[in-house]
Amino acid sequence: MTHSNNPTPFLDREGHACHHETTMRYSLFHKRMKTPPLVEGEKKSANQKVERLKAGRLATMAIALTRSLIEQFGPRASGSEASHLAAGEIERSLSPFCDRTEQGEVTLDPTFHSMPLAVMAYLYPFLVLLLPFRLSFLSLLLFVLYMAYLVTTLFYYRPVVKNTRKSVKGINVHGVIEPEGEVEQTIIFTSHHDSAPLFRHNRLDRFSYLLTVGVPILLFLLAGLLSIILLFSKPSLGVWIITAVMLALTPRFLPLIRFYDEKASPGAGDNLNSTSVIIQLARYFNWKRAGEGGLESTRLVFCSFDGEEIGLQGSKAWYERNTELTEGAIVLNFDSIYWADCLTFLERDVNGTQPLSEPLARRCTAIARSMGWSAKSESIPRLAGATDAASASRTGLAATTLTAVAWDDRSKASVYHTDADTVDAIEVQAVERALSIAIRLVELADSHTLWEESEEAASRVEEGAPTLSFSKLTTW
Repeated sequence: MTHSNNPTPFLDREGHACHHETTMRYSLFHKRMKTPPLVEGEKKSANQKVERLKAGRLATMAIALTRSLIEQFGPRASGSEASHLAAGEIERSLSPFCDRTEQGEVTLDPTFHSMPLAVMAYLYPFLVLLLPFRLSFLSLLLFVLYMAYLVTTLFYYRPVVKNTRKSVKGINVHGVIEPEGEVEQTIIFTSHHDSAPLFRHNRLDRFSYLLTVGVPILLFLLAGLLSIILLFSKPSLGVWIITAVMLALTPRFLPLIRFYDEKASPGAGDNLNSTSVIIQLARYFNWKRAGEGGLESTRLVFCSFDGEEIGLQGSKAWYERNTELTEGAIVLNFDSIYWADCLTFLERDVNGTQPLSEPLARRCTAIARSMGWSAKSESIPRLAGATDAASASRTGLAATTLTAVAWDDRSKASVYHTDADTVDAIEVQAVERALSIAIRLVELADSHTLWEESEEAASRVEEGAPTLSFSKLTTW
């Protein structure tokens, strides 16, 4: 990632605009700035009152930090230098508010999404060539093996093959705030700071996108169907003609080989702003501890992962390595917070195949509604991909994701995974509500009242299977 030599503006910890030369920005020795107040004009004292907190102030600070990070580091492809630098700044932002912070390296396979598409493109002509030579069984076997690989990797997010030759280094960051007393429960707030690669093909141009993506998929499925048919019949002149036509259409697969651009999205809403949200949560609970006293028995962990956009690889590694820290924890993941009237807590993840914590999702929904806001609890749509809550759930933790997007791509603007995913696409009210819900969740947990009346609240959440549909053959 190349950086401009021009001075880049950003906000210091007191919220003032500053300019640092690019060559000086990443010094190993830097002065720790004064922690800014949560309310403008507020003086720090032991008698600060929690009720003086303005959630809008935290939300504004989160947005400002997101803008600053994007101005400094730009798009942050998984495992890139820009992502590494962003991770370092994220830890520096967390450290004044946490008892300890840590960075952890993780090996990432950047071909997680692109490799299955490339394999399809290369495999297709071989499947077709085998058909007229009475090798349909071999063609079918290869087809079945590939489909199993494709579904396991891109639908269930459980890859059986990892491309180590092209591996890159990712960096996870986490900070911890310990309670005043003995730890009785742990709440983990998570997000990711890497941004998604851009598509070379415009997914909002539906007809063109269908030709680019849909035609190759249909041709590949046709090759598998013909291999089944020819198991029970002999090749004929018609088969030779069909295979010749299918071979002639092989160039239709070329876009799949270079489906993803080398450039990445700015990734403001998906998902750097969620990282800014967890930093502001750490700021709030540190401020509360300095004023009225800290949490009595609840440990808080704040995590920002790399590699989410390439198969949840960063979060998977983090949960595997931090079992002592996460034992018995509940997890609230933030992903794609855009619209204040679209608050959704996920009950299922990974294209609807991975159960999350339904009680936690519904309790968070009830908390949001008790604050007077519209919220719902349901599954992520099919073909919408996955979030880092799935990694937590797969290690046995109670987890949910708070998101705020319009899944139909029509009722509201859909900017994630595009170059339009900038700070301007985020509603500050959505950020304010996400922060308020998270703070209330911690307060209830620390007072041991989180699950009181939760069954009654859950009964007010819509029952039944989700009716969401997803309109693009892309991952979230």
